[in-house]
Amino acid sequence: MTEDRIHKIDALFKSYNYQVAENSNNKVRVYTLRYGMYHAAEIISFDKNYDVTKYKHDYSELGYATDIKILDSEESIEEYLFNGFFIKTPLGNELRNRYKHFVNKQLHNLPEGSEYQYIKSSYELIYQNEDGNILENASYNGTSDTSLIDKINTYLNETSGALFVIIEAPAGFGKTCTANEILNTFSVKDCKKLPFFTELSRNREARVFKHILLNEIDDQFPNGIKQNIVLEQIFKGRIPLIIDGFDELISKESNKDEVESMLTTIIDLLKGQAKIIITSRKTAIFNSDEFLNTIYESQNNFSLARFEIKEPTIENWLNKDKIEAIENASFPLEQIANPVLLSYLRNIPIEKLLEYVVNSDGTLINKYFDYLLQREQLRQNLKLNNEAQLRIFRKLNRFMSEFNITAESKETIKELIKDYNLKSLQESLKEYIAEERPTIEDLVDTLSNHVFLDRKNNGDVGFVNDYIFGNFIGENLIHEKFQQHYKNFTEVIPQDFALKSIESFKIQNKTNKELLWTIYNDNNFQYDTNFYFELDYSLVKKFNRKYNNLFLIDKTIKNISFNSNSMFSESNFSSVNFENCIFDTSIFQKTSFQNCGFYNCTILNSDKINFVDFALYACNTNNSFLEEIENKVMIEEESPLTPKLTEEEVLKHFFHIDGIKPRARKFSYIKKNLVGYTDREVSKVIDNLKRKDFLHFKDDVGFITREAISHLIHIK
Repeated sequence: MTEDRIHKIDALFKSYNYQVAENSNNKVRVYTLRYGMYHAAEIISFDKNYDVTKYKHDYSELGYATDIKILDSEESIEEYLFNGFFIKTPLGNELRNRYKHFVNKQLHNLPEGSEYQYIKSSYELIYQNEDGNILENASYNGTSDTSLIDKINTYLNETSGALFVIIEAPAGFGKTCTANEILNTFSVKDCKKLPFFTELSRNREARVFKHILLNEIDDQFPNGIKQNIVLEQIFKGRIPLIIDGFDELISKESNKDEVESMLTTIIDLLKGQAKIIITSRKTAIFNSDEFLNTIYESQNNFSLARFEIKEPTIENWLNKDKIEAIENASFPLEQIANPVLLSYLRNIPIEKLLEYVVNSDGTLINKYFDYLLQREQLRQNLKLNNEAQLRIFRKLNRFMSEFNITAESKETIKELIKDYNLKSLQESLKEYIAEERPTIEDLVDTLSNHVFLDRKNNGDVGFVNDYIFGNFIGENLIHEKFQQHYKNFTEVIPQDFALKSIESFKIQNKTNKELLWTIYNDNNFQYDTNFYFELDYSLVKKFNRKYNNLFLIDKTIKNISFNSNSMFSESNFSSVNFENCIFDTSIFQKTSFQNCGFYNCTILNSDKINFVDFALYACNTNNSFLEEIENKVMIEEESPLTPKLTEEEVLKHFFHIDGIKPRARKFSYIKKNLVGYTDREVSKVIDNLKRKDFLHFKDDVGFITREAISHLIHIK
């Protein structure tokens, strides 16, 4: 056995916190491990003819559990250690059971006999290798072509080196379901890997992401497995990381340094063969300068795959008969367009659905809540009617809003339920017969296991989903509970929580929508322009205010008029699709549209416009909309001394300073670096480059394609 191989094997055992025994030699190595009362000795023989019985006898006499291995290869020793420390432990069983527990949780909110099914939807992706070259940018419908899960697994299995997978989607589009489907594809028996899955939530503990992640590792792995062992296996690709809910730790109050630190923590782990998957709601973070700089300036080499899940359609959820039943009843489809409700409607008989849509005097969501609450009375033998249960969880929701948290320890949740509802809980105990009457503590424990709540990975308890959470925010406001209990109620609700209420109330009836809109509109909430745009569009479908510094990304806006009742100034629309919209261009000042689509849109007025007020970059249309805008733009006088902007001049900005390695650039960066040219001229060149497939855009970020790189090489 060579010294070099011995050194490698010693290092391998040391990485698992073994020590090399002094009586080791070049024919046999003895590695000892002491953990509490457990002492182990691994005797590794390099020569099958060498007698190692003395070693086994001596260490057994000293109280060590001994095992003799004949070395086949370093790889076999490494697999032996990984199996012993990870696979053949309760961790392996936990991986097998985790997905089963997840499915059971989904079924918990559905009628008896329901079946869980992952809802496939369309998605977009951009994949770049470790050199920064874009190897794929494409859209998939996810059903008749390659599914999202299959595509992700292809990259996980076939990418050599480190890989960073980002899965983005708005709330309710299936991020957590997707993360669990990926987890379920890992078979401990077949792939010899043990994924580390963590579901993040916001609590009152330290918010430093690096500490949170390392604490999660400590919590999920046994005490005998140190962080350094886990990290080493992450780098070797044996422990893929799946981090669900990255955005949970980000709020409006998060500063740039906090976000950058979170990104750096993840990217620092992208070494060797590491595979890291994160899910997040759609956020500008992943298009920010901080993110792009962190990615492209990192010393680590890794590939990057960005997936964006598009909104599942009602057809993805319901069969043809149920859709026809809803349409024939003239029931408003917008009142069912929510995954929580659709999953329920998918699993009820069509006769029950017909009863709801024909005779409903409110919203279907009220029927769904009645179903859950009445079932909870039977399932947990609760003597609390529907309204009493709702009051308990509205109070819990107000506490979470006050402290800006989405989860807390189970003991704290129980204390809150007891302390703030003691009188009603005591009254409910009188409804039980003597032999079935629980103690107050037992009743509180039962409520901490309510269908509205869910236990997170770290043991904390929070609301089961964003829809339930947001619905209680909205109800607390329209029932004036926040107003009653907080003099400064406009300062109590974090903006991202308020946005959850808007998202939830999209499927409420018109009266409740208008009530919630009025509360947010008439009180001095210190929210940004994006919030009020979302409020106006989602709840009343009209714009009646001035929107300054609006930045809207990846959204579809349908059937609305941008008329003189509103004004947009110094705003930016990025990857926004406008469908059947009417534009009065005079209400826009210093506003740009980047990589947007205008479909069946029309222009209201015929006034001339300055390009900077209604600036279009790399946009699409299905009619003459863009041509009409172009004809309305006032021609700027150009100096005869100013050189003409060339395509090559624009493309060279999509490389690192070395001029060799490609990198993504934001529109704002390109415009800033081409300040000597007019915005209109920059727009024309970028449009041409997009048409030639030399540039590809995702939101407000441009990527240079392989075709463009080949073109530049050719003209040199």
